[in-house]
Amino acid sequence: MSWQRARIRSGLGIVIPAIALSVSAYWSLVLHWQACVMCWSERLLLVATLLGWVADNLWVVTFAPIAGFVVASVQWWMQLRAVHAAFCSVTAPCDVSYLRWGPFTTAGLATLVFMVLLLLAMDRFAHRPTQSNLIPFPRKAS
Repeated sequence: MSWQRARIRSGLGIVIPAIALSVSAYWSLVLHWQACVMCWSERLLLVATLLGWVADNLWVVTFAPIAGFVVASVQWWMQLRAVHAAFCSVTAPCDVSYLRWGPFTTAGLATLVFMVLLLLAMDRFAHRPTQSNLIPFPRKAS
């Protein structure tokens, strides 16, 4: 049962960033939405997360979604409050969103994706066997 759960978790860890990257590429290449500096960093962190799941690297799987969640959350806040950052360009500002669906913007959707990836990474930590489970406790001679 445990190996099936690990395979499902690993599969989701690969499929979710792949879908998010595909949607982001569609927005840029087909709809011609300009990607800002923060959007590019979110894409790179999605690629790092995807490669971390493929390579089964626990640290990349954990820290890339944390960094992506922070970047996406800050950009979402900037888009909701219309705060312009000095590091964003004039042609592709970070505080402008082409998609607005209630309180969700493109950065809000990226925040949700990174949150799901972070929960998958935490689930991987939770079900990792400890050393005490691997070595049986010695019994007293009767």
